[in-house]
Amino acid sequence: MEITNNDIKHHIHPTMNRLIRLFGLLLLGLLLIGFTSCKDDEEPAGESVSAQDREFAVQATYSNLAEVAMGQLALTETEDESIRQFAQMMVTEHTQVQDELRYLAESYDLEIPDTLNSEHQALHEELEQLEGYAFDSAYISSQVVAHQQAQQIFQKQIDQGENLDVVKLASSTLPHISAHLTQAMELKEELVPEE
Repeated sequence: MEITNNDIKHHIHPTMNRLIRLFGLLLLGLLLIGFTSCKDDEEPAGESVSAQDREFAVQATYSNLAEVAMGQLALTETEDESIRQFAQMMVTEHTQVQDELRYLAESYDLEIPDTLNSEHQALHEELEQLEGYAFDSAYISSQVVAHQQAQQIFQKQIDQGENLDVVKLASSTLPHISAHLTQAMELKEELVPEE
């Protein structure tokens, strides 16, 4: 006796037949979802780099390079111990942040500068011409302005950046910049009383 496909269809209970079809559709759906989520040409969310991320890397690098250069200059020029301690903190902390930023730049192919921008270079040259109290007051006044600008740069990255690692760097650094600003303002108040 020969069994045909027609005989098999009649021997399977109608409910079982529906379950087999449903299972087949479910399996097909899962396969389609799996194939569409495995595209190799897309970067995972948070790993892409936006124009804001690139601009932040450049501006934050300029800021860090300036803080290190001005701090190194202050270490050689100041005779005020409070200014010396502040300058050493600027060199140490901004070097560390720049090292982290450089690592991210290499990881995400971000182009960053390796020299001061023209504005910071002009300030550096101006400070080199000063001595004693004139140097200390000009240096610390410039630090207030520099850290106010840095706050804006880092806050903008936190608000508008797309790359999660770069945003994380900005988020972890901003409290330090705010602390630097507070300390610079206190030192300025001690050195340059309001007239």
